[in-house]
Amino acid sequence: MEFIHLRSADGATAKISPLGAHVCSWIPAQGSEQLFLSQKTEFKEGVAIRGGIPVIFPQFAGLGSLPKHGFARTTLWQADTPFLQNDGTAVVEFHLKENIARLTIWPYVFQATLRVQVLARQLQVTLTVQNTGDTAFQFTSALHTYLAVNDVSQTRLHGLQDCLYRDSLLAQDHCAEHAAYLQIHGETDRIYRNVPDLLTLEQAHQRLEIRQPGFSDAVVWNPGPDAAVRLPDFEFGGEQKMLCVEAAAISHPIHLAPGAQWSGSQHLQCVLLP
Repeated sequence: MEFIHLRSADGATAKISPLGAHVCSWIPAQGSEQLFLSQKTEFKEGVAIRGGIPVIFPQFAGLGSLPKHGFARTTLWQADTPFLQNDGTAVVEFHLKENIARLTIWPYVFQATLRVQVLARQLQVTLTVQNTGDTAFQFTSALHTYLAVNDVSQTRLHGLQDCLYRDSLLAQDHCAEHAAYLQIHGETDRIYRNVPDLLTLEQAHQRLEIRQPGFSDAVVWNPGPDAAVRLPDFEFGGEQKMLCVEAAAISHPIHLAPGAQWSGSQHLQCVLLP
């Protein structure tokens, strides 16, 4: 499958698959790969890509009658021609709307746009959904970002202290995060609610700043070694090299009246440490 390649004026790059409008690679200017992509993933329509930034729409996980995580991530999107803005930012947009097959499982008329921008040490991914029909609808959504790490057990995620979360493994709601930072030791699957404006992922020699305007929730996921071996598209040992920090709208589904529009973004900025 062919990819859309972005390169900013200062050398930052991204690689996006039209399958799911899926960002598969992001390398900041004079930097290294920031996204995890399983070596065992398939690039085939109807099959989700394991890694990168899956676009979850119009349903998160199994919270509804649709296939898990909805249809956007396994569908071919229409790509516009990439371009450079005056400041050197590389940009591309992808588009998805209803068709006969999708209307049979989700009977709403919509236009979704995914905009990807890279410049310097920043990546910005924005999902916009417009209700172009005459019937109101609601949806849940996420940018299911797989961040690359050297060793997940030595990585610290700051910014979630005092947030309430759902522990999806234990099926427990209203858990409270008391730790100053989160470290991953084994399988983790949590939906944090009403997260602050800034989360930071720290590892040796690097800090990744994460912002998510328009999304109120953050999902933190790592399969751990036992669950990872049961995922056929997950490379052996890959759980040690990734952490999903997902910008999400789950606890408060998005409601769109006819003609209404919503946008949510995830902004990632890589900061090198001494």
